[in-house]
Amino acid sequence: MKKLSIIIPCYNESATLGGIVEQLNALALPEWEREIIIVDDGSIDDTPSILRALEHKGDVIALSLPHNLGKGAAVKRGLQAATGDHILIQDADMEYDPRDIPALIEALPGSDSVFGSRNLRSNNVPYNAVFFYGGLLVTKLFNFVFGTQLTDLATCYKLFPRRFVPTLVASDHDDFVFDSVVLTRTLGAGGTIKEVPISYHARKKREGKKLNALHGMKIVAALFLARIGLTKAAHMASLAKIFRFLAIGTNAALIHIITLYLFTEYAHLWYIYSTVLAFVVAFVFNFSMQKYWVFKSAEHAKIPVQFPLHLVVALINLCINVLLLYLFVEYLGLWYVLAQALASAIIAIETFVLLRLIFK
Repeated sequence: MKKLSIIIPCYNESATLGGIVEQLNALALPEWEREIIIVDDGSIDDTPSILRALEHKGDVIALSLPHNLGKGAAVKRGLQAATGDHILIQDADMEYDPRDIPALIEALPGSDSVFGSRNLRSNNVPYNAVFFYGGLLVTKLFNFVFGTQLTDLATCYKLFPRRFVPTLVASDHDDFVFDSVVLTRTLGAGGTIKEVPISYHARKKREGKKLNALHGMKIVAALFLARIGLTKAAHMASLAKIFRFLAIGTNAALIHIITLYLFTEYAHLWYIYSTVLAFVVAFVFNFSMQKYWVFKSAEHAKIPVQFPLHLVVALINLCINVLLLYLFVEYLGLWYVLAQALASAIIAIETFVLLRLIFK
């Protein structure tokens, strides 16, 4: 008899956890032994107590993470404990119907893995248009990047053989990227994937839905990075940090330019004096946002060290900025606003490298 390991990652799912386990145990799978592995991802509701009760009854294997690490981390912990010939991912909510599982198993002959596709069944309860069309877009992008023909990349139901576990556990992605990109890419690269239609009843955000637009953007970034061989979570973290840096740097540059323009045009100051005053205004904004948002250095005790170092970097950049501004205006004949924009762009890369050292 074959064995099926059903892994359920959960976070704050006390309202539905017992019901989903009951449905899984009621499934008629005559040729399959089953084990249900639930991984609590640091829940702060009644999920841990419900999980202990289910384990005491012998219905599940209960595991837990020390704190909320992400769906990918919970799935990987379950994979490490799984002993089945095949593995299936099951969400703890009621969006996916366990009665579809036999159809996934029946589709195994002739394929290595089977996905349940919500988009192949037309009578599913419609869900938020952003999630629906966002999911379609992400799936199309995945197909374009990797040459696949999937219809539902972010589906929960993924049934696959145990031989993929070592590769999956080695991934350092711990969030939804693991479920959507890493898992799908690994299974697709190592064998064939068949899709079968499944039912889907979406819940709303107030009912506990956790996926959001930010997750979608991370998934899109991850699949393009994976295509060029950058598969580690650290790559995504670095890119996210660079994006935040550019966003704040752009805003600081705009503040500098606007202030420069106001001082020059309305206070009638020489543009060199104006850029120095504008620097002070932009610096205060830039330091605060770089510390707390870009580099996420929340320790207030480090401000006496970080502030002077950041000020030194800023003063160096101010000198470079003034020199470039003067050269662009006096020798290249550029409008001072355009000259300031070019000067800001030139020193951006150097600033990012130095600030990484300061806020490390």
